[in-house]
Formats: sequence, C-alpha cells, structure tokens
Amino acid sequence: MARGEAMTMMSAFARGLRQFRFDFPRYGIAGIALTLGVALVFGTLLTSKAFNDQLTRGVGSLNGIADVAVVPAIPGTTVPESTVEQIAKLANVETTIPTLARNTSLRSSTSAESEQRLTLTGYPTSLNAVLMMGLDVRGRAPAADKPEALVPEDVATRLGVRINDFLTASSSEGATKLQVVGIFDGRRLGPLAYDNIFVDLQYVQRIFSLPGQISRVDIRLHPGHSAADWQTDNVGSLPRVLKVQDTSVLSSTFGPLLTVVSIILMVASGTVLGIAILLSATAFRMVVAARQPAYGILRTVGAQGRWLATSVLFESLILALACSIVGVAAGYGVSLLLNQVLSSVGNLPGGTIAAEPWQIVIAVSSGVLASMAGASASILKVLRQVPMAAISPENAERRRRQTLRSILGFLLLAFGAATYMLHAAAAKWLGVVVSLGASGLLAPQVLMALVRLKFHPEWTGKAAASRLRRHASLDSTVTVTAMVVCLGTALVIGVSSVRSAMVEQIDRQFGADIQISSATAMTGKLDAKLSSVPGIQKISETVWDYGAIDFAGKTGQVGILAVDPTSYFDTAQLPWRQGNDVSSPTALKDGGSIIFPEALAASREISVGDRVQLSRAGKAVTLRVVATFASLATGTQVVVDRDTASALGLIGFNGWNIEAKPGVDIASLRDAISAVTADIPGTTVITAEKMRQRSESELGSYARAAFGVVVIALGLGAIGSAGLFSVAVVRREKEFGMLRAVGATRGNITKLVVYEAILTGTAASLSGLLIGQLSGWILTQIVAETLGATLQPSFGISACIGILATTLTSLCLAALGPAIRSSRVEPATALRTE
Repeated sequence: MARGEAMTMMSAFARGLRQFRFDFPRYGIAGIALTLGVALVFGTLLTSKAFNDQLTRGVGSLNGIADVAVVPAIPGTTVPESTVEQIAKLANVETTIPTLARNTSLRSSTSAESEQRLTLTGYPTSLNAVLMMGLDVRGRAPAADKPEALVPEDVATRLGVRINDFLTASSSEGATKLQVVGIFDGRRLGPLAYDNIFVDLQYVQRIFSLPGQISRVDIRLHPGHSAADWQTDNVGSLPRVLKVQDTSVLSSTFGPLLTVVSIILMVASGTVLGIAILLSATAFRMVVAARQPAYGILRTVGAQGRWLATSVLFESLILALACSIVGVAAGYGVSLLLNQVLSSVGNLPGGTIAAEPWQIVIAVSSGVLASMAGASASILKVLRQVPMAAISPENAERRRRQTLRSILGFLLLAFGAATYMLHAAAAKWLGVVVSLGASGLLAPQVLMALVRLKFHPEWTGKAAASRLRRHASLDSTVTVTAMVVCLGTALVIGVSSVRSAMVEQIDRQFGADIQISSATAMTGKLDAKLSSVPGIQKISETVWDYGAIDFAGKTGQVGILAVDPTSYFDTAQLPWRQGNDVSSPTALKDGGSIIFPEALAASREISVGDRVQLSRAGKAVTLRVVATFASLATGTQVVVDRDTASALGLIGFNGWNIEAKPGVDIASLRDAISAVTADIPGTTVITAEKMRQRSESELGSYARAAFGVVVIALGLGAIGSAGLFSVAVVRREKEFGMLRAVGATRGNITKLVVYEAILTGTAASLSGLLIGQLSGWILTQIVAETLGATLQPSFGISACIGILATTLTSLCLAALGPAIRSSRVEPATALRTE
C-alpha cells in the first residue's frame, strides 16, 4: 500500500514537473514577484543580523573602558561636574572617568573640502596611562589643557591628516586649531571611538563655553564586584539628574536607523509577496482553466482528482523553490547594498554578511507559502471538479451576484472612516489597511456601473462593455489595480501634507534676507566680523541647544531656540496656531514666557496659560506658555527670549538673521559675508530665496521618491495585468476568430482589447482615488503623530491627474502586446481551436 502511494506521488510529481516546463511562460510574472519578495526578505534578515552583531560586539567593548556608565537623565543635555564627586563616594567605586562630547564641524587646516561633522570628546588626560593601555597609539596622548587631539585611524584617513598636522574645529571662539599628536585603531574602543576625536576635558569645556559641565561618567569598580549588582544597590543613590546607561546604548543610538529601514523593507517584502500571491492565484487559475478539457478527459478515464490536484501542488512547489533559490542569491546583493548605505548614513562600520540556516529557511519558507497560497484555490478547484463539467467549460468566468462582496466592502469602508476619529496608532494603521481592502472589493462594482453607461461610440466599445458586464475575467485585475491606486493616493496625500506644512513654516520662520548658521554657539567673534560688512541693515542673533521640559510631573527632552524678541520678529515670524504676529512677540518680550510647538503641547496636554519648568545644565526656570505654532522643520523646539537662555547658561549665538539695506544686492551681500566667515568650519551662509529653493528641492525629492513607489506599484500591477490579458487572449482565440469571420478587422480586435483595459483602469482609478482620500487622511494623522507635528491633508488636482494617467498608461501598455497578438489570429485557425 505504501509502495503504491509512493508511486502515485512520484507520478504526480513527474506530471507536475512536465506541466510546469510546458506552462513556464505563464508563471513568469508570478515568478518575478516571488523572487523579489524572497530577495527582500533574505536581504533584510542578513543586514539586520550583521548590524546587530556589530553593535553587540561594540557594546561589549565598552567594558574595556569601565564597568558602568552614567549619563544625563535627559538625553542631549549636560550635568555639573560636581556630580562626579557624589558618584565617587558610592560603594565599591574605584575610578570615575568624566567626559564631555560635543558634535561640531572639523576639517584639515590645509583643505576646506575635508570638512565633516564629528564629535570632540573631552576626557581627563591625567588618566592617560590607564586609558591608553592596549590602544596601540602611534604618537602620544593629548596633554592637559592643550589644543592637542588623539584621532581614530579611519577618521584621520577621511580628514586627510597625519601626526603633527592640524585640524580646525568650530567652537565658541569661532575657529580652534588642534594639533594631531596621536592616531590609534578605533576598533579597540568600539563604538566609543566612532567619529570621536579625543581632547583634554578642560580644554573642550573652555572652547565650548561649558565650564564644569560633562555629558557622561564611566565608572570602574573595585575588583570582584559585578556591574549588575552595583547597579541594583546604587541606582537609587545616583544624583537625580543622572541615570545608568543601558548596555544597549549603542543600539539605541544606531538602532533606530536600522529598525526603520528593516521595517520599511519588511513592509515592502510583505507587499511584494502579497502581490506575488495574487499573481500566482491568477496564473494558476488561468492555467488550470486552460487545462479543463484535458482534466475532464483524464477524470472520465479514471484519474483521481486527488492525483491531479497533487500534480498542481507540485507545480507550485517547483515554482516556489526555483524562485526562492534565485531570490536567496539576489538577497546577498540586496544585503551588500544595504550594508554600504547604512554604513555611510549611520557612521557605523558595516557588519560581516554571513547567512545562517534559519535565515535561509525563513526566506525559502516565505516563497513557498506565497506560492502555495496563490495555488490553493486552483488546487481545490481541481480536487472538486466534476468530470463532465470539465469537458465542457465556459469560455469565461460568468459574473455572479456580488451582493455579499459589496456589503463587505462598504463595512470595511465604514470601519476605516471610523478609525479617523480614534487616537490609537494601531487602529489608524488598521484603518489604512481596511480602506485599501474596501477599494479592492468595491472596484468591480464601480466597473459594473461604468460599463452600463451609454457612451460607447463604436461597436468595439459596446462589445467590450457587454463582455465585462457578463463575465468576471478581469475582476482580479481591477481589484489589484484599485488597491494600488488607493495606496498611491494615500502616499501622495501624506507626502503633500508634510510638504505643505514645511513650506508654510519655512516661509514664516526662515524669512530673513540672509541667514547664517554655525555648528556651535560662538561668543562674539562672528559679530565683530559682520560689523565690518557694508549693506547690513539689521542683525538678529539666535542660539539653540537642548534642554528638558517638566510639566505635571512628566519630563522630556526639547530643543531650545532663544531669540531677541525686539529684533527677531522683524525678520521672521512663526506659523501661529494660538497667537498672532503682534500679541505673541509682545508676550515673549515681557519675559518669563515660552512658545510651544502645537503638537508637543497637545502630546503633553499643555495649554496656553500653563506654567512649565525648562531646565538645562543643572539650571531651571519656570515659564508661562503664551502661544503655540505649527512645527515640522524644527520638531519639538520651544522658543524663549535671550534672558531666559542666559539664566539656563546658554550663551553665545549659532544663528543670525540678517536684513539687508534697501537696494543692496542680496547675492553680493551673501558673498561678502561668506568671505569673512570662510575660516570658521561648520558655518553656512544662505539667502532666503536659496533656502526656499533648497527646501523645495529636498521636499521635491521626498515627493518624487513617494511617487516613485506609486509608479513601481502600478508597474507591478501592469505586469499582473499583462499576464492576465495574455492568458485571456489565448482562451479567446475562438471568439476572435468568429469576429474576424464576420468582418472584424485586426484594428477592431486591437480596439476591443484596449477598450477593456481603459474601462478596467478607469474603474480602478475611480475606486482607488476616492477611497484613497480617506486612507490619505488617516495616513496624514499617523505621520503627524510620528513626527510630532501639525499636518493638514493636502492633495492637488495635478497629483490626481498624474495617478490617473499612470494607471491608464500602465494598463494600456499591458494590453498592447495581447491586443497585437489577438489581432493576428486568423479566422480559420481560431475556429479549429477548442
């Protein structure tokens, strides 16, 4: 019995393999989608693991510096150096190593083109003998309170410097020169050395005007004491402004980039695999339908439906394995590309790409499951079909009542609309998904309404409409295309809303004739240089940094922008939500006030009139909220006056808004200012017009990228449509032959097929564009909450026309090949086919 079963399975496999070879061209479209899906899944798994391993190794290397690290409780801020004494008094502490790290711009003193954003890290050079052990330093370590730097080897290569060369750094003094006295292998320090240049602590504190401030304390414990036990016993005794740094700190620094990219890629992988399932279902359905006469004969002479269904199952497995093997190979290329991109963007040395068995199993399994899911309906149809029904198949799938499908579509649409009023992010994401489903379910009904309209000018149009009304052969095409159009519309609305909000803020907040920005706050040096430039009418200085906001017992990090209310609002304004161009600046000028981004205020349940505590560097002030504004380009940055900034220890300026004298050429004035600031690294000079153009360009890049996703998605839909049309044309050769026999020309046949594509594309576009508005509104809310910004849905008529044109063009191009092929069918040949 077992032998007989094995023989049956072998014969089913042999038939499946033979049929797969025969019908391979029909599986090509589904195979491409499966291959892409597997490649994305495998590439994402490889990249994620490589970087996670790299981060894990890096975090482990921190133990070479100390056993425990403590950092400010509010990220991005500093704390008084006096806290080190409190830490040193805790039990079992052997050595404390305070450091101060500041991000700035550096370049080789001989090459302005080498400028890069790096971090200057100050450490106690009195501990050189202990800290430099095992680092293989070429040269020597920096001396106390000297402008000397110890540079990682990879950073030195990028800057083009060697021992005894000089670096120019942006600092509070304007430009500071540092002599490279040592170079070491940064891998010995792991993540601590990534893009860090090491200088004496007191020197860094002085050049950044942060006397007595630190940003981290590394703790070495007495021998025999574990870091875990020490944390358990002493975490409650730490100064309130400090917290123990999690050992996964590097993952929290570099991890978000990797996480976001991984999520996007996994969503893309899932989308491609979803499309692969739909295309596989279409391909298998059409293949099985074309074989119905053969299946009927085989069943009539005694073949079992189970045996035939097993052969189709083996076809799906063969397709899945073939695509998975190619996809796994392509996945290595995807991973290598991602590795390079993430390394350059994240400033993190790339990990080693090495596949493990479980990764291959997951990637191959995803391809197998997608293929089998696509083939499942066809397998069940073969298993259940009656022999005589298979011998006499219909030429096309008859359209049946769609009441249940319509009801389900409207229910999903209603649910999606309801999520617009909810606040939970998960519910909103579900609303986007069900809205996409509703567009697909309702698209065939839109198609039915469209073909019933009496506007078809020729008999070919009437024939195409009549056939679409009676048969459901293109329902899957209109469903998939509608969902793609809906998703594209939602993406365009989301991107357009971000663009509109940023343009509004840029026009209001960055309206000065010329703006200067510096990587670090400077104390007076640039002001003296600007005074020598003719043509300047007014200068309004600003300074920004990080601090903490405390309200109702909840503390969080914010950016701080300190302005001079008497001059700032003459050169720029804010996109007010509560407030205006007169009352809000006046309130800020009166002192003791703060202006909040609207989204930040809403998230903290802060209202105009409330009092909040703003702190920085161990100092705190209580302020009253006097206005709110829409913020996207500046995120969670609050606005205060210069006196408040001084009370928080925030001195100097790193931004200058300049108003030119009447009649002065702005471009010439910009060039004159650039000339006097050329020696200060990290200083940029830009006109308001250029800033708007740059912002428009950057926003345009985001919009083009999003629209590119739409075009790719529509392209995949077009590929699916092409496969569907091709199979449909093969099955309709007899129909075309009859039309040719009664006088239809080749042009008539071509018009007939293209007309079906136009009707299908129009119906899909109408359903997708209309329901896509709802998806776009929900997506805009999700984006706004994610960015902490105020956004309004925005969708222009040009975007609508672009999506409609792309959809119709894609489907018409997809129909072109089948249409030409169908027009060449000779009547006699077609009439002989069954």
